[in-house]
Amino acid sequence: MRKRFFIAGLTALLALQAQTFGFWISTNEYAVSLGSSVADEQWVYAYVADVSGTFENDLFITTPSTLDLTGIYQGNVWAASLMGIRQEGSCERNLRIYSPTIKIEGSIAGNIMAIGNTVVISSNAVIHGDAWIMAMNNIVQEGTIEGSAHFSAPRMITFAGTINGDTSAESPEMIFTRDAALNGNFEYSAPEELELRPGIIAGTVARIQPPSLLEPKRLQKILLSFLAALIAGVPFITLFPMTTAMSAQLIRRAPWKCIMAGFIASIALPFFGLMSLSSLVGIPLGVLIMGSWGAMVYLSRIVMALVIGNLFLKKMGNSIGKVLIAMTIGLALIYASTVFPALGIPVQIGVLWLGMGSLIIALVEKRRLILQVPANLQKLQKLRDENYNPEEEES
Repeated sequence: MRKRFFIAGLTALLALQAQTFGFWISTNEYAVSLGSSVADEQWVYAYVADVSGTFENDLFITTPSTLDLTGIYQGNVWAASLMGIRQEGSCERNLRIYSPTIKIEGSIAGNIMAIGNTVVISSNAVIHGDAWIMAMNNIVQEGTIEGSAHFSAPRMITFAGTINGDTSAESPEMIFTRDAALNGNFEYSAPEELELRPGIIAGTVARIQPPSLLEPKRLQKILLSFLAALIAGVPFITLFPMTTAMSAQLIRRAPWKCIMAGFIASIALPFFGLMSLSSLVGIPLGVLIMGSWGAMVYLSRIVMALVIGNLFLKKMGNSIGKVLIAMTIGLALIYASTVFPALGIPVQIGVLWLGMGSLIIALVEKRRLILQVPANLQKLQKLRDENYNPEEEES
């Protein structure tokens, strides 16, 4: 069910782009097989994709299935997959990918940006440019990176390959095998200081000390963010009361539906926005998508604040005062959770997915209602005309 919901949401986003530009390819099966080549820029959504051929221009591809990048890619590559991505071909420019599971086994002449749950750079992989890797779980680096590298993972990073440029890493646990070789400077953020064997790092080693949780400047920043959200929330709920009420009601009645919609939108919107911005004719749509995404990220807190605040004000009557007090209580709790990252990060993710998902579903439902009202009014008018009897009025 969740997979079908993801595909439906992804298809809707691609349909929006397809209506704007005529060069989107949307199909069940897409194939540029080994030995084949395509010269034009390719924008593709396919349920199953074979891209083992040669692409002479940029490739933008999204699929819910596993994606194997085994071809020759002479332009930039943007790829997203619900199942997993494996790259063992030749990318002659930059590679930007998103997938739960990512495995890099081939050659990349430019830079790589990868976001996933687990990211593995295999021993036979060669990245000639820079690497920017963010994982929700683990990162394993066994290959060669000629440029600089930035790694971020909440569980563990394993260094077992060669990095010739400077390296920055952020993770609670880092492992260096005997094959690890960092030939530049190394900057890291970790709960404890690393004990490194001599010879692993050729340059300098610097640990970034995390700021104190109760540092006055940090607390002041959180307080200012809370006040800014409170000020922004007042005109939002005043100007859009129906959307706000529908969103809050959806969170209470269908939380999992909101979470799935928010999860899809929080990933797909910036991905398609950046894809659009990379093309000259897509810049206006890209700006619109990124702006909408940024607004919903912020407004999701307002909606969730109302839901949280109302839990404490059940006995209070309905009034504008109750709404403002509920929003204040909710926002205070949401921003208070950010004081402690271990609590704040999952809270912020839940707020984002629930709030953004409810806003999107509410906007869709509101549009449906707006379209249905004129039709229902016409039906009422027709029934009235059919039952109208002028003799009854005269009598």
